[in-house]
Amino acid sequence: MKKTILSAIACTALLFSSCEEWDPVFTLENGNPSRYEDCPCPSQVVKEGDIVVNTTIADLAAMYTNGNPFEIKDDIVIAGRVITTDRPGNFYKSIYIQDETGAIELKLGKTSLYNDYALGQKVYVKCGPQPGSKGLFLGSYGYKSGNYGGNGMVQLGCEDPSGEYETAYMEDEYIINKHVFRGSPQDIDIPVPAVLTASQMPSKDATLKTCKYLGQRVTLKGLRYGGQTFTLLYINGNESNKNSKNRVFLSDQTWNITTWAMSKTNFLNHLRAGDWDEASVGNSGDYNYGTVGSALLSYVEETDPAFYENVHNDNDFKYSVNRLVFGKNTSEYIADGDELASKWIRYCLVRNANGYSVSQYFDFGGKEIQIRTSGFSKFADREIDPAVLSGEKTIDVTGVLSLYQGSIQLVLNNIDDVTVNE
Repeated sequence: MKKTILSAIACTALLFSSCEEWDPVFTLENGNPSRYEDCPCPSQVVKEGDIVVNTTIADLAAMYTNGNPFEIKDDIVIAGRVITTDRPGNFYKSIYIQDETGAIELKLGKTSLYNDYALGQKVYVKCGPQPGSKGLFLGSYGYKSGNYGGNGMVQLGCEDPSGEYETAYMEDEYIINKHVFRGSPQDIDIPVPAVLTASQMPSKDATLKTCKYLGQRVTLKGLRYGGQTFTLLYINGNESNKNSKNRVFLSDQTWNITTWAMSKTNFLNHLRAGDWDEASVGNSGDYNYGTVGSALLSYVEETDPAFYENVHNDNDFKYSVNRLVFGKNTSEYIADGDELASKWIRYCLVRNANGYSVSQYFDFGGKEIQIRTSGFSKFADREIDPAVLSGEKTIDVTGVLSLYQGSIQLVLNNIDDVTVNE
């Protein structure tokens, strides 16, 4: 990562892609430091009492109101124990810390954070302005207004200069070093996850005031598979991810996705097998563009006129499209221009193939729980036990409890956090 020495008093950020999709996590080992001076950045390791904590995480979170991110200008200091790890790749560029009142996400903007922030290590955050740095920003991700929306999760980060998100990554080492400090790497105390019941699940409008477990690692027992997944696909990298005609929602059924998420390879296998050919393009109520397997020709001609022209008139281009859409060793070949043009969505999805996050739905005493997993996690392609998928068996799960647009989600540290009940 390129490091920049800042003299201005501004936070900089590498912005999330839409829906804050994860990227690969590179896992370089720094070992297990046994002395302060052995730590990667010894000046950032503090002893107990060096920093005075004056605010709880719950009190900090209570300062936020939906839709109103703000720079923290007061001398506010929080502390908590690290409860997440990015080593298996299911958390990206951030950590959650937890105190006795709640938990919050710190958007640090670096990968391989597990080398510097061990599970159970204490972390102190000076939220207000520091010499040479503005105060951190308190905001939220995942809030949606209206009857079909609800709250998201409060975060600490920097100001997003684009205004697209309420917070952005701290990103630069200079900013992080001004605000974030680590306790001794020998002082490890991993909070024990609370075992919750369905009645303790957050409402769609919950905050830390009404549900102290938000952001904490918790254990839910006896979850039964709900028979549906959720994945949002984006068709054209040149179009806004917010445009209806650029979206495909894989929801309300399983779409033959039997893994916790999808790596790029797994994604391509599903796509070329035609598993999603019947999935409609567009937001609900705007299905005017066809399906993954059969795009409307007028839509293709309007959106990508060069492609439309070439599949009708250029045989070499036709061949390359066939290879992309069906795979290198396919025996299938479409010569007709209109028929091949109808495969434009498949063509785009193959060209833009990537790992994709998946939410697998489970029932927990009548409450719907989404277990959300990154397509870049090491266990993305791990098959869910067939007996779980059939409903024959249930699972016990430990993960970070969160809300996204009012829906309850659970994010795992590792696949070992899932136990199949015999």
